Amino acid sequence: MRTEEQCEPQERYLFTDEIWSDESILFWQNQCVERCKNRDDKGEEYEKYINWKRKSNEVALFTMYAYADFKIPKQFDCIFDLRNPSDFTSTKMTLTQSIWEAWFPMDLIDHGHKHLCIFEFEEEVPAILDKLHILKGNFSNIPKEATWLGICQMKDFEKIKSAREEYLSK
Repeated sequence: MRTEEQCEPQERYLFTDEIWSDESILFWQNQCVERCKNRDDKGEEYEKYINWKRKSNEVALFTMYAYADFKIPKQFDCIFDLRNPSDFTSTKMTLTQSIWEAWFPMDLIDHGHKHLCIFEFEEEVPAILDKLHILKGNFSNIPKEATWLGICQMKDFEKIKSAREEYLSK
């Protein structure tokens, strides 16, 4: 367990390399139903996820190895390219759903784990997300040189950007 307060500002971002299509979401919603059919502790997050249909201002992103544990919903306001952090967009968004390892819905992000995350944007979905690989099947087939994007708070972005630039210069 690691809290956000235990993280240095330059560590406070989620990262993703994949946006999921509606077809992929449907497959994994059905997997969730199958895997959870004998569980009594499904909860409201389960119902919300298995009945979710993407709205025009929402995306499903698969995030890798979360930096900390935190409850959702959670606000973010910056998306940036991890290989070129000068390429960023300031946009208000809310992480509304978290599906642990893409199969069990929870009300939190779990440090060190991968999650399917549903983000809702205040405005339209920003164009920077068009850079991501789109999962159209049931399992990931990301090209080696796929774009990686970070999701953070603008208040932490300058430190994140500096740390990324230093890392990339090596």
